[in-house]
Amino acid sequence: MTQTDAPVDAESPRVTPALLRWAESMCGRRLAGVHHDRRGNRPSDARFRVANRVFDSARLAHTDIAVPTLGAFRAVTGLEPEEQRVYEAAGRWYVTLFGDRAVRAVDLDDWESPVAELGVRLVGPAGLPVEDADGRRELRLLRVGARRPVAGDPLESIEARFALERVAGWAGGASLRLCVADLVQGALIEREVDVNRVLDAEVRPWLAERVAVIRARVADPTPQPGLECAHCRYVAGCAAHA
Repeated sequence: MTQTDAPVDAESPRVTPALLRWAESMCGRRLAGVHHDRRGNRPSDARFRVANRVFDSARLAHTDIAVPTLGAFRAVTGLEPEEQRVYEAAGRWYVTLFGDRAVRAVDLDDWESPVAELGVRLVGPAGLPVEDADGRRELRLLRVGARRPVAGDPLESIEARFALERVAGWAGGASLRLCVADLVQGALIEREVDVNRVLDAEVRPWLAERVAVIRARVADPTPQPGLECAHCRYVAGCAAHA
C-alpha cells in the first residue's frame, strides 16, 4: 500500500481519526456524511482551540534547530481565562518533556494524504514532525485534554498510526522516534520504529481493516439518534428529527 502509486481524486472518500475510532458506533448517517465529505453545518472549533494554539506554539518554537523555551508559549489572544491557564500548563509540560532536544520542525504542507490502494484520502493532523542537526527524525503527537490516557506503546494510539501513515513519504526508509505526549498530565511515551517495517506489518493491515468497517457501515447509513446529534454537522434534514 502506498500513497503515490496512483492519483486519488479530490472527491475520493475521506478517512479521519474519528472515523477509524468510532466506525462501529457512530451514527450511520453521520459517518456517511463525513466519509463522503458532504456539505453540512460548519462545526465549532471551540474544543480544539487550546490544542491548536499549543501545537502552533510548539511548531514555531522549532522554526530553527533549537530546544523549546517557555518564551514560545506566551499569552495569546482569543482564549478564555481558563483556556489560557491550560495553554500555559501545556507549554510548561512541553518544555519539560522535550526541553533537552534541539530540533527543527518539518513542514509537510498538506492536511491530507492519498492512499491509492484503498482509494481514500487520510484527512487530519499528522502530528509534529521534527528532525535534529544530524537528520534524526521524530514524530510528536501532542495531546491537550485527551480523555484517553497515554498507552504503554505509542502505536496503540489511533492518532499515532494515522499520523505515521500520513508522514510515510517523509519518514519512509528510516528509523523514527514516535512520541505521544499528554501535555495536561505530563506523560510521555516513546518508541523507536523502523518506519517501513511498522507500516507494512502493523499500520497498513490495520488501516485496511478499519476502512473495510467504515465502508460496511456506510452501505446502510441509517440515522441513530443519540448524544452525538448535539455536535453533528448533518442534523439538518435528518429523518430521525423530522
